[in-house]
Amino acid sequence: MIVVCNSSPLIALSQIHQLSLLQHLFQKVYIPETVFQETVLQTRIGLQRENILRAIAENFIVVAQPHSNYPFKRTIDEGERGVLNLAFDNHADFLIMDDKKARNEAKELGFKVLRTYTLLKRAEQLKLIDSHATLLQALADLKIYLPK
Repeated sequence: MIVVCNSSPLIALSQIHQLSLLQHLFQKVYIPETVFQETVLQTRIGLQRENILRAIAENFIVVAQPHSNYPFKRTIDEGERGVLNLAFDNHADFLIMDDKKARNEAKELGFKVLRTYTLLKRAEQLKLIDSHATLLQALADLKIYLPK
């Protein structure tokens, strides 16, 4: 299964120490170089940087450079363009994105899209976490709000 992830899910999961959910749910997740730059190289949040770098070192997050340069209908940011282009290159099964405009673009292009909220709900169903609501509250305490 090929899964490509955008910045916001990585940011949210890394800051509540739950990046390992990606490994449990998918084994391996790909991110484009632009997402790596945004979430690791350009962040001032040390915890986020360390957790993502650890996941890369453990090889369940893989950084890849997309080769496609698809002309998208919507104006989406560089990271989201990278995610969609990488998804085209690798015929991704799922994309993990929270931004509504990017999700809509991905769906129109035929991709299956998951949100961080959905991942947390699924992790609770699989008993990987005790409560998705507790983690949503932890995110809210950090001023990170997920679309439902």
